[in-house]
Amino acid sequence: MIMAGESRSAREKVSDGIRQGIGVLSAFKDALEETINEARERGDLSTDRAKEVMKDALGKAQDAAEGARERLDFVARREFEALQAAVEDLARRVGALEGESAEDSDDDS
Repeated sequence: MIMAGESRSAREKVSDGIRQGIGVLSAFKDALEETINEARERGDLSTDRAKEVMKDALGKAQDAAEGARERLDFVARREFEALQAAVEDLARRVGALEGESAEDSDDDS
């Protein structure tokens, strides 16, 4: 069960991650524009150079996305649901054992 403080913390983490993601995208856009402008000024805007710039830029964007994903600490829904089912199963088993234990101690009295 998620407590109110924990929920707020998770919400804050998502909010921070979104802000960081927007910042990364903005920096990525600025870097691309700068690179394209520099290439245009030098007259070096060949197809091969453009492909190379885009490949480098995409690599940087993927690295930034991985970093953001790690900071946000996301869990796949399937993993969460499997863990939730395991916890519910354990809670039922513990409840059953505690029920048996309480009955056994009542019988001893």
